[in-house]
Amino acid sequence: MKAISTLIITLFTFISMQAQNAGNWPLNSNLNGNAGNHLTVSPLSLGSSITSSSFNSGSEWYGEGGWTAASTPDANGYVQFTLTANTGRYLVLNTVTLIQRRSNTGTPQGAGPNNWSLRSSLDNYAADIATGSMTYNYATYTVTLPAAFQSIPSTVTFRLYGYNTTINSGGTSRFVFDNISVQGQSNAGVLAEQSINLTAQVNGEKNISLQWNTDGFSERTQFVVQRSFNGTDFTPVFRTESATTYIDANPVSSAIVYYRIAATLSDGSAYYSAIAPVKLGATGRTAIKGVSAQGNSVKTFLHLEGAGTYQVNIWSQDGKPLARQIVNGQAGDIQSEIAFDHPHGIYILTLSNEGRISSRAFVY
Repeated sequence: MKAISTLIITLFTFISMQAQNAGNWPLNSNLNGNAGNHLTVSPLSLGSSITSSSFNSGSEWYGEGGWTAASTPDANGYVQFTLTANTGRYLVLNTVTLIQRRSNTGTPQGAGPNNWSLRSSLDNYAADIATGSMTYNYATYTVTLPAAFQSIPSTVTFRLYGYNTTINSGGTSRFVFDNISVQGQSNAGVLAEQSINLTAQVNGEKNISLQWNTDGFSERTQFVVQRSFNGTDFTPVFRTESATTYIDANPVSSAIVYYRIAATLSDGSAYYSAIAPVKLGATGRTAIKGVSAQGNSVKTFLHLEGAGTYQVNIWSQDGKPLARQIVNGQAGDIQSEIAFDHPHGIYILTLSNEGRISSRAFVY
């Protein structure tokens, strides 16, 4: 009996470890999450496309309005939550559990997204981890996370997208949640971060020069330079295991060309760099040629009309100043990097000098 009891206790301990919550959002009148040991979690937040949110009887929460009717997710139509390991630790995440539905308003009942998609910051929200459909009745969806989530160096953000929205007569478009939880834990140890830092700039009238550096990838990892003319649909143009530069000799006529680099991981998934936009045919005037958000910084690609002192600012959409940098440069193309640690969203970058100003919106 003693041996059997020991076995039962061991199995129970193992199962409990596997099922423990790294983060749990019960949604009882607030958006705060309950964090597991040795980590922190963010409150739930909404993407900029979603117009409002509210609690219903203090026991469920919904995002209302702005959910896309398209058959693919809107890049800014999501619910977001983040988990971060304490210093000297890393995340091991196993599953995400979602208890959710669309609205039961309307005649007949049913309004809001019919489909959902879960993505993460590990690949800059490029690929679906899981997708599914839903009705106006609550259901529990358990998503098993791929191997890449077994060793996250510090932090990960999940975005849950709602799309393919329909609204029956008298209904209100809502994505409704009873509970969100992530199963896993924070382990002691420090892992090497994976990162790809990419820069791209015009080199001549049409040629575009790309340079990058990588950290945390194993030998023989294949890196693929990808190009897009709309910032969404990318095609491969160059593959390498060792090169760190590439010249796109003829990117085709387009006002702006977008580049990123994909690294294929051992489990078949991909890690993507931040997108680097390049503006073609730019005039000699002072202008912002591109903006690339990378980690806790914003990299800017600027064209200066003449030598002098320039001011670079980042603003919130409602006009609040958030970051400022002074740039002293010669005429021509330059790059600068601004420390920036704010919630994900849409911000405004401005470049000014002697009364001249250039501005550009970007997604962080």
